[in-house]
Amino acid sequence: MIAPGQARGEEGYILHARPWRDTSLLLEVFLREGGRRGVIARGARRNANLRARLQPFRKLWLDLGGRGELAQLRTAEDLLNLPAMNGRTLACAYYLNELLIRLLPRDDAHAGLFEHYAEALTRLAGGRAEAPVLRAFEKALLEELGWAPDWLQDTDDQTIEPEAMYHVHPEHGVQRVSHSSASAVSGISLVDLAEGRFTEPATQREIRLILHALMAPHLGPQPLRSRELLAASARSTPNT
Repeated sequence: MIAPGQARGEEGYILHARPWRDTSLLLEVFLREGGRRGVIARGARRNANLRARLQPFRKLWLDLGGRGELAQLRTAEDLLNLPAMNGRTLACAYYLNELLIRLLPRDDAHAGLFEHYAEALTRLAGGRAEAPVLRAFEKALLEELGWAPDWLQDTDDQTIEPEAMYHVHPEHGVQRVSHSSASAVSGISLVDLAEGRFTEPATQREIRLILHALMAPHLGPQPLRSRELLAASARSTPNT
């Protein structure tokens, strides 16, 4: 175990790892200051201790070197190991990773989002309800990347009214509508979303639809594998 400041590097998490050449791993990492980066861990597949350390959801102290598109891993030391996750909780954690890989540009620092991610993992590993954790992270992700509208004001600069109906458009923001439709959401859902109330039964579903609709244009047509896994197992647990 190493404390920050005792070596070069910074805090980070492994988002994904796959074999590279004969003995190495190609990693996607999320760094507090460096953002998402591609990293080569040379010889990691024949180093049992290192390979065991380079797993998702473990906070690591990562020392990287080299130039070019892919950094080179010098050292990786444990900072924090969370309780083991499995089943739906593990799928939720992989969903967070998949969102970061698909939506976060390379080498774009987001220290605030790093904190939200670390907090989400801690809550999931601690047994907190899954849906509110995911909604809080999705909201933070949209806000950090500049894709979130003003939750409490419509495109006519009018304050959101809880009893009114609105359409939330990824490009045009929040627009008031005169009647309900399949794509319309209530003003109270926007208020709850803005204030981080993700456990209200009356607004949970609409908040999920709002956040997913805002992410959809940036995710593109390819479905998220983790979301498909969650959908398959969520028949008795809606809103996740």
